[in-house]
Amino acid sequence: MSLTQTAYTSRQVIKYGGGGLIIFVILWALISAGYKAYRAMNPPYVAPTVKYGILPKIIFPEKSFEKKTFNFEFANDTIPKFSDQSKVYVLYRSNNTFLALTNDTKTAGKMGFNGQPKETGTGIYEFKNENLNQTLTINIFNGSFKMSYPYMSDQTLTNPDEMPSKEEAISKASSFLKNADKFSDDLEDGEKKVSYWQIQTDGLKSVGSIAEANLIRVDFYRKNLDENFKIVSSTNEQSSISVLVSGSDVAAKEIVEVNFKDINIDRESFSTYPIKTVNQAMEQLNAGDYWPVSDSVGGTTTIRKVYLAYFEPISLTNYIQPVFVFEGDNNFMAYVPAVTDQYLK
Repeated sequence: MSLTQTAYTSRQVIKYGGGGLIIFVILWALISAGYKAYRAMNPPYVAPTVKYGILPKIIFPEKSFEKKTFNFEFANDTIPKFSDQSKVYVLYRSNNTFLALTNDTKTAGKMGFNGQPKETGTGIYEFKNENLNQTLTINIFNGSFKMSYPYMSDQTLTNPDEMPSKEEAISKASSFLKNADKFSDDLEDGEKKVSYWQIQTDGLKSVGSIAEANLIRVDFYRKNLDENFKIVSSTNEQSSISVLVSGSDVAAKEIVEVNFKDINIDRESFSTYPIKTVNQAMEQLNAGDYWPVSDSVGGTTTIRKVYLAYFEPISLTNYIQPVFVFEGDNNFMAYVPAVTDQYLK
């Protein structure tokens, strides 16, 4: 073969070989991208890890109620579907009660209570601020507390010159918790709701506008778990963390009541557990095996919404577990534990 023919052949190989290589690279990239997209839409199934073993059953507050008949009318006439598993998160609790009392005494000092506390019950300590007529009660077992001022009997609070705006009330309430070192990232990033209240002789009355109010309640809700799941409590009317703000121009009377019950969720420590289907939860609801957050009048209720959330425990436990939340007409709301019964004791 002559040098001319060799050169020609080489050019042809380079020309068509290079083109073929480019086509191969493009096809490979398209196939890889398609496979990745498919895997993203169809991830491999991972079985629940259940690494905490058998979980304690959720304890709800004692409440008597009559079994109802339920109708189900969901959006688009379709029963919602959820994954067959859900996360169970660890709650951090200190086992050292002496250290807890020391820490809570420091917390009391940050709120202006500098005297020695009086034990009024097992693990319950009461602090007094005689100068401001305030009382602080702390439960050292779970870190919950209540700060109160006798605002019902203070006539100066009934007709304030000017009430704080919604934003100002949230700011005042947040500042109080920050000063007490109780304003976690969960609360800062979570939802904050404002409601208006009026002092009356027989107690507080909810009112519809700030013009009628002489107190503003700020309810703090924690940031959702795993981005999408709310943390719900034993009441849908008030958060477990709330601050009552007045319109007083006296600094010591701006905050007249604080209710604080927090749970320290370790968002990085969790295990997955199998959960019931919506149909199974509906059957449990029909059987009367549920806990009503708020009941409705009458023997029949129409359920229009169901979703997964996490129930804030009322008893000492190491876990926060998912529940199905059913919402219906006439303010009906109920919880059904979501984890399958075989993993509950």
